[in-house]
Amino acid sequence: MPGAYVFPGGAVDPPDIDLGNSPDWRGTRFHAAALRETWEETGLMIAAKGPLPAFVPRDNPYFAQLDADGQMPVADELRYIVRAITPEPSPIRFDTRFFLAPESAATGVAHAVGELPEVMWIPAAQALISDHLRGVTKFVLSQALELWRDPERLDSPSRPIRLFTWVDGARLIQKQRQEDGLL
Repeated sequence: MPGAYVFPGGAVDPPDIDLGNSPDWRGTRFHAAALRETWEETGLMIAAKGPLPAFVPRDNPYFAQLDADGQMPVADELRYIVRAITPEPSPIRFDTRFFLAPESAATGVAHAVGELPEVMWIPAAQALISDHLRGVTKFVLSQALELWRDPERLDSPSRPIRLFTWVDGARLIQKQRQEDGLL
């Protein structure tokens, strides 16, 4: 989406699945992918001091950086906020989970690293009125802002997740339990 504001993200890779399946790590494969993709596309790391599990591939640039820094990815700061599924006729299908974390959880300086030509901080309220924000991204950002303003609701494990999808060509917003979207 050239010229549009987007979130960093991408597919769940095999090391994300391995980490998400590890009983020694607090998170799912979706948390692992979100943390890795954030670093790959923005240079920002959400991690804490500690050793990486032995099974994590050290030849992967993300895990190599964590290993060099003596850190491991942490999912504790991520809050699952929205799920979006592209319409069936779409040639490229996505079933995406969106997470929110406080700026204080990230280390590093945001900069374009991978697929994004530019990385910048934009106030949410400003982004929401911009012509550079479209469709599902606008919906996700509005949900993020609404939840950020209500920390008790944001942190509630029983808070339902909004599922943004399309059925028979019409946009449909449903609710689902948090754990259902993270399986």
